[in-house]
Amino acid sequence: MTDTLRLATEADVRALSALIARSARELQAEFYSDELLDVAVGTAFGLDPMLLADGTYYLIERDGVPVACGGWSFRAKTYGAAGHLADATARMQPGRDAARIRAFFVHPDYARQGLGSRMLAACEQAARDAGFTHAEMVATLAGEKLYSRHGWAGDRPYHEILPGGVELPVIRMTKRLDSLDGIERPSGRSSGE
Repeated sequence: MTDTLRLATEADVRALSALIARSARELQAEFYSDELLDVAVGTAFGLDPMLLADGTYYLIERDGVPVACGGWSFRAKTYGAAGHLADATARMQPGRDAARIRAFFVHPDYARQGLGSRMLAACEQAARDAGFTHAEMVATLAGEKLYSRHGWAGDRPYHEILPGGVELPVIRMTKRLDSLDGIERPSGRSSGE
C-alpha cells in the first residue's frame, strides 16, 4: 500500500468528481439531509477548475487510485464548484489577506486514516510558502472536528444560500500560519509562481 500526495491535473477531473460526490453524500449524511446534499453536490461541494489551473489542488492516491483531495487558494472565492460564486476570483495579497483552504474530501472507505490531516498540513505549508500568514475556510459541520484538532478556530456559524434558496449550515474558521514548521510539501509546481 503506497500513498502519494501530488498536485491534481485535468486528467484527474473525472475521478475527483466521483470521489467528491461519494464523500459528500456519505460522510456529510449525518449532518445534512439528502435533499440539501442533492443541491450542495456540484455547487457548494464540487471541484473548482480554478484550483487546478492555479496549481493549488492536491490529491492523495493509494496504489494509483485517488482517495482524498483538497486544496488552498490565493483567490477571494471561499468555496464551491465551477460557476458557483464565480465572481470571487480576485487575488489575495500575502501578508495582508487570508489564504483560503478549500474543497477537502476523503473517500468514505478511507476516512479517519489521517488523509485529511496530511492534506491539510500540506495545504497550510503551501500557503505559508506563498507568503500567507493566516488562512480561513468555510467548513462543513462534518469537517469542523478535524480542523479544530489542527488549530483552526471557529469564527462563526452561519448559512450559505445555495441555488433555490437552500440553506447550508457551515462554520467560518481561521488559523495563523506563521508558526508552522516541519510540514510535508506536495510534489509539483508552486502556486506562487
